[in-house]
Amino acid sequence: MAEIFEVGGTFFLGGSSTLVVEMGDSKEMVGDSNTQSNPITPVNVKKEIKFVRRGPNDKQPIEVLDKVYALSTLGATIAFNAKMAYGDGIMVIKKKKDASGKLILEEQLESELPDIFKFLTDNNYINSVQEWSMDIITLFESFCELVFARGENKIVDINPVESTNSRLSISDEKTGQIEWHGYSTKWHEGNPDDVKATPLLNRRSPIRDLKVRRGLALNMRGVYNKPKENSYMLQLMQPTPGRYYHGKPWWWAIFEAGWYDFAVAIPEFKKALLKNQMTLKYKVDISVGFWPKYYKSKGVVESDPAAVKKAKTEFLTQLDKFLAGSENAGKSFVSEYEYDRQKGYEIKDIIITPIESFFKGGEYLEDSEEVTNIICYALETQPSLIGASGKKGSINGTEARELFIIKQSMMKPIRDLLVLPLYIAKEINGWDKDIHFVIPNIMLTTLDKNTGAEKQIGNQKI
Repeated sequence: MAEIFEVGGTFFLGGSSTLVVEMGDSKEMVGDSNTQSNPITPVNVKKEIKFVRRGPNDKQPIEVLDKVYALSTLGATIAFNAKMAYGDGIMVIKKKKDASGKLILEEQLESELPDIFKFLTDNNYINSVQEWSMDIITLFESFCELVFARGENKIVDINPVESTNSRLSISDEKTGQIEWHGYSTKWHEGNPDDVKATPLLNRRSPIRDLKVRRGLALNMRGVYNKPKENSYMLQLMQPTPGRYYHGKPWWWAIFEAGWYDFAVAIPEFKKALLKNQMTLKYKVDISVGFWPKYYKSKGVVESDPAAVKKAKTEFLTQLDKFLAGSENAGKSFVSEYEYDRQKGYEIKDIIITPIESFFKGGEYLEDSEEVTNIICYALETQPSLIGASGKKGSINGTEARELFIIKQSMMKPIRDLLVLPLYIAKEINGWDKDIHFVIPNIMLTTLDKNTGAEKQIGNQKI
C-alpha cells in the first residue's frame, strides 16, 4: 500500500500520480444554537447572567471570519458591500419647503450646526460607520454603546462594539425582553472571566425604551424612572425569520450548500499539482546495443564497473540537460540507426518521444467561475462590479453604472441602521427636529458631463 502524505490539508499518495484533495464541511459551523452558557457573573454587575451561545460551540463568529479571510472572492465581495453601505459618508441635512410647498433637502455647514458637527467629530462617527457596516454585512448585526454624561440626560459618546465579541442574555421569562449585552474577548474559550454586561435597549422601540430608562417618559406604571446606568447597548440588526437573538445572514447559504468548501478546494487542488506532480515531458528509449559503442568511443573498458557507471551517468545527465534546458529549444538531435534487412525494421540507438500531460493547465476554470458567481449572488452583488469576468468578458460602462445605482439602492436598510444612533442622540439631546442624517449615493456620470461622480439623495442631487 502506498504511503499517504499530507501537505496543507491536501492528501496525496506517495509513488502515485493520483492526488486526493479532502473537501471540508462548513455546514455545521453555521448551525443554530439557542442553548445558554453557564451562569456568568460579569465584572461590573453583581449577579449571575445566562448568555446565549452563538453556534454549536460558541465559536461561530470567529469561525466565520476565518472562512472569510481564507477565500479572496468572499472577502472582496464583503468588503465591496461594506463600502457600498458607507456610500459617500454621513451628511447632515435640513428638510425645508420652498415657496411652492415642495420639499427640498439642504446640506448643512459646520458653522450652522457646530454642536452636531462637533459630536460627529469627537465620536469619530465616520470610522464607526465603517466598523458597523462591515459587521452587519458579515454577521447581519453590530452593536453601539450609547454613553451619557454623568448627572445629565445628554449622550456624549457613541462607541462601536464588535459583534464577534458580543453575546445576548437569555430573554426574561416575565417580560420576554433581552435585558443584557455581554462583551468578552474570550467567549470562544468557554466561561470567560472578563465579561462586561451592559443594559440592552428594546430592539422594537429603542428610543422609547431609552426615554423611559432615563426618566424622560412615563413607564408602564405611569411614573418617571430615576436613571441607574450611564451607558446602554443598541443592537443594529438585520432581522431574519426564526432568529430571535442573533441574525443569520442569507449569504451563509454558501456554507450550508457546500459551495464554500468547493471554492477553497479548487486552489488546494492546484497547489497540490504544483507541489506534488512531477511533469514528464519526454520518454527516452536507449537501445542496449548503443552502450558498447558509446563506451568504446569514450575509451571506457566495460570490465571496469566504476568507469562504465561514470560514463553512463555523464551521458544521461547531458541528455537530460539537452532536453530540459530552455536555451536548447529549437535545436535538433541526431541519432544513428541501422536497418535489419532480415527482420525488416530499423534499429535505432535512441528514440525520444514527447509525453502528453493529462493536466493541460486551466483545470476547473469553469467550475471556479461558477462558484465565484454563486458567492457573489449570495451576497447580492453582480460579479462584474468587483472585477470578476467569465467567458462573456466584462460588462460595458453603461451596464456597470446602472448596476452600481441598483446596488446602492439595495443598501438603504443597512444605511438606516448606520444612522439610527444619530437619530437617538437627536431625540435625547434635543437637536433641531428638521435636522436629518443621510448617506448619499455616489452617482457615476458619463464623460460628457466633465465629472466622474456626483452626490445624490433619492432623486435630488446635492
